[in-house]
Amino acid sequence: MILRFFIPTLLILASCPVFGQEAKSIEEIVISPSNDKENSIQVELSKDKIQNKLANDLGQILSLLPGLQIKNYGDVGGLKTVSFRSLGAGHTALVQDHSSVSTTQSGQADLSSFPVDFIEKLELITLSPTRTQIPIHAKLAGVVVNVESVHSYVGTNTRNLILGLQVGSFDQYEGYLMLQKISKKWAGTLSGKIRSYGGSYPYTYLNGNTRITDRRENNSLLEYFGTTSVQFSPNQHHQFQLRISGNEYKKNLAGAVIFYNSNTAQYLNGYGLNGSFNHQFKKNRWSVFSSLNYQKNNLQYLDSTYLNSLGYLDSRYYSSQFDMQSQAAYSITEKLEILIGSSLISEELKGKSLVGNPYRNTSESIFGIEWKAVGKILAQVGVQGIFEKRDTVSQNQWNLLPAVSWSFDLGRKNRIGIVYRYTCRQPSFNELYYQQIGNTKLRTEKAHIASLRYDLTLPFKKGISQTMVQPFYSYVYDKILAIPTKNLFIWSIQNIGISDAAGIEFTQFIQKKMQQHTLGMRINYTFQYTQDISDPNNSTYRHILSYSPLNSGSIELDYSWKKLSFFVLTSYLGERYALNQNIPSNLLEAYLLLDAGASYTQKLKNSELTIRLVVNNITNKQYNYINYFVMPGTHFNIRIQYAL
Repeated sequence: MILRFFIPTLLILASCPVFGQEAKSIEEIVISPSNDKENSIQVELSKDKIQNKLANDLGQILSLLPGLQIKNYGDVGGLKTVSFRSLGAGHTALVQDHSSVSTTQSGQADLSSFPVDFIEKLELITLSPTRTQIPIHAKLAGVVVNVESVHSYVGTNTRNLILGLQVGSFDQYEGYLMLQKISKKWAGTLSGKIRSYGGSYPYTYLNGNTRITDRRENNSLLEYFGTTSVQFSPNQHHQFQLRISGNEYKKNLAGAVIFYNSNTAQYLNGYGLNGSFNHQFKKNRWSVFSSLNYQKNNLQYLDSTYLNSLGYLDSRYYSSQFDMQSQAAYSITEKLEILIGSSLISEELKGKSLVGNPYRNTSESIFGIEWKAVGKILAQVGVQGIFEKRDTVSQNQWNLLPAVSWSFDLGRKNRIGIVYRYTCRQPSFNELYYQQIGNTKLRTEKAHIASLRYDLTLPFKKGISQTMVQPFYSYVYDKILAIPTKNLFIWSIQNIGISDAAGIEFTQFIQKKMQQHTLGMRINYTFQYTQDISDPNNSTYRHILSYSPLNSGSIELDYSWKKLSFFVLTSYLGERYALNQNIPSNLLEAYLLLDAGASYTQKLKNSELTIRLVVNNITNKQYNYINYFVMPGTHFNIRIQYAL
């Protein structure tokens, strides 16, 4: 009870997220955007911050950014999706090395399938109208998570070889390799990773008044990742890149423990293949970026004990996506830049259980502007055309998607800005067709998003402090959610009506250097109230939406000295409801997690050797984000990496 009130209060009093800029090395005592012409509204995490966490996947890293909620259905390999300010996950666009990577079938990216070993930079972008390397489809989403790896044009990796091994609790083993060769006009990069996980960890949960202790079973994973890229620069104005990546996985699916049966045999198998070809041109006042992308994903869900006439269930889906786009930005003057672009996306899903083969074709055009008049004005308008076939019925839809922001300096240390955007997301193929949960009558989910932002940057002797406070409001109608429609066991996807969310985000970043010692602190806190306002006569009117916590945040302390570095991270997630009915039986407990880690780096002439150790959930907290999907207690990871 004390923690329930103390932790949110502590985070509010102590905190305030970093406005969209990256802290440079401490000697410079400067915070500035990576490129002021490209974007003024972004939040970044550096390579070192990412690698020090020894995170299993991208989902664990994104939980450190303000305004993002990660739905976590399990530990290593468990499904993880991200939502922004309680918007549907489809409103969040994941971009990796200039290509959108959400799968056709799910309409979003499973963050558990994205390793973080080769990430160079991670950005959370709310508006980027004249940035050519962000795909148009992503620009029209509610927010962009932009990932740049060693395969990116602008990657900062200078190593020719990276080799690493990692072991962890519950039979976790990983190995990864990166090779890179750079010449005057050519660059080639190859990266790969393999990981396996036993996943048999003990847990305790409360079933009514009975506390039950058991061990997780049917939770193993075997997964492979690989990416190769080739870049060619015939001169300083042109860059070409070909990139091919793929992954394959075999997962045992451990269900909700309340219905758990140790004899179940449920599996999820699949593989994905992605290919892209990009061309970038920069000369004088022009910046042009064009790309071709292809995705293919195969998914198999197998339940060998399913009670039907066959005695088993074998569902297979085959999806593919092809898209092409081109964007051109032109600087009319030093204070005025415009962008125009257009894209085409073709998506298709095949499966034995489907009536026909549904498809969706999307046409998108965008006009963007950056005008440095009174402060900085960023604006864009997108036109989106949807042409699709659901079962045997064809339908068309057009959407006009505007967005605008205005920011200006209040002296040298203060900055204020306001952002508004209208966005929509189409129901994914899973939401339309996947087994019993599918609903082909779903309508487009639409949202109005507005926020106010204030930033304060205070350099001091050998240190810097940066503070951001951001109130926000979103209004969503035809919101798409999975809810029980027949009983607790049979859910389906529905448009629930109207919801809104009001809240505030804070971040505080402080760094201080004292001779060979460096101290840092980052505090994130998000408060948001998301409610159903569809029908005043409904029993759930003004109830908080499922899995929308009021309070969430983290406090991280960093210390480095010569070859050693340490961190301590405290993460908090407040109470939330498993269903839209806000009754005591649906209330999930808040939890507080404590992680810590250390690393040692030894320089070896032209190479370096790094050893990292991270211990997660030090207090052995028994918790779950999704009801009855239990998470592991105390566990560790050790990594050895050699870089040349």
